[in-house]
Amino acid sequence: MPDLERPANTILVVDDDPDLLQSLRVLLEAYDYQVIMAPNAAAAIAAVSERAPDLVLTDIYMPDADGFELINALRERHASVPVVAMSGGGRSGHYDNLSIATHLGAAAVIDKPFSNASLIEMIERVLATEARER
Repeated sequence: MPDLERPANTILVVDDDPDLLQSLRVLLEAYDYQVIMAPNAAAAIAAVSERAPDLVLTDIYMPDADGFELINALRERHASVPVVAMSGGGRSGHYDNLSIATHLGAAAVIDKPFSNASLIEMIERVLATEARER
């Protein structure tokens, strides 16, 4: 549930599925997060350049630039912004996509489908870790 003692954190949610974007917005706003939505990596990079969020939640598989490219761009330009990668794609060839995301610098990863509780718990854990490291 929302913590009235903490200031609202801003989360940038990146996914090409408009229904999932809207569902995540409703969920995150219910926990008092401010939400910015982007339908692809290019829009996400532009949004982060305009106003750095406290966390980026991104899908791996998206048209044009994928989540891997977004993670790389964020590590180069906005290294302090933690990334949580999500994917329902599982394995591609011999590589586990979420393991690759972690290797590229994602602070955490989560398999789709996930429960609302597990997503919120992960986001709160990543934000708490980032706060301690500052």
